[in-house]
Amino acid sequence: MKRLIYLLLVLPLLGLVSSCDDDKDLPQVSLSIDYTGATEEDGTIYVVQGDTLNVTALRAVPAEGTKAATLGVVAYFWDGIPQGRTAISPFAISINTADMELGQHYLGVNATVLQVDKEVGFAVTRFPIVIVANDSEQPGDGNGGTITPDTRISDSSEMN
Repeated sequence: MKRLIYLLLVLPLLGLVSSCDDDKDLPQVSLSIDYTGATEEDGTIYVVQGDTLNVTALRAVPAEGTKAATLGVVAYFWDGIPQGRTAISPFAISINTADMELGQHYLGVNATVLQVDKEVGFAVTRFPIVIVANDSEQPGDGNGGTITPDTRISDSSEMN
């Protein structure tokens, strides 16, 4: 009889433990970035010193088989230094390169991601930007394009 009572007391606790799910149902998206004033080659964006790099649109692209997604607050970072923050679609920003040193830099993007039937997530990406001295050092025509950098999704905005 004691075993039966013990079992009846323990079963609800086992149900509670098994219902605790540490796996988060995070958004499944990639970021798509439209830009002008630069050109891309092999995942690196090239900008002529003095030109303005314009991010004209930032979008959350849902993974195949998942539902619609959108972005909330977006913050941009140049070599880790905040450059701007916006919550207004299309999440555009302009970065003047006139006073930037020639060579490789990094543009980082942190964004709140909202996807149907998923928890709130935070997307973090960064990709190389190379500032060149003149048009002859820039591959392509500098008319812009779209890049889809590798993106990490987390349940915390405190990603390092």
